Amino acid sequence: MQPSNVSSPEAGFTLLELIVVVAVLGILAAIAIQQFSLFRSRAMDSAMRSDLKNAALAMESYYGEFLDYPTTLNAIQIVGYRKTGGVTLTISVTSPSSFTLNAAMPNGTQPSFTFDSTTGLIN
Repeated sequence: MQPSNVSSPEAGFTLLELIVVVAVLGILAAIAIQQFSLFRSRAMDSAMRSDLKNAALAMESYYGEFLDYPTTLNAIQIVGYRKTGGVTLTISVTSPSSFTLNAAMPNGTQPSFTFDSTTGLIN
């Protein structure tokens, strides 16, 4: 009869099994980190595009009240524009009837996006 406190030679994991498990976990972590950074970059792009759309609406709202496009960010904040943290927005009034907006943010898939009031598109 074998004593109860003696373990059998098959108990536990071998070193090879542990190395395989650690390697598989490492591969899964590497994939997850890469996907997370891609999702984060896309979220930053969405924040820049959203700010451009909101700023364009605020520019038109300001024009509706004052019959002139504003040249500063403070002016469109008067009509309710609030920028997203981390987005840098610049306004350029190209003529009395048109303007461009540029939104920049580090670590996006693109460094910046531009809204052109003559076409209404974000590039």
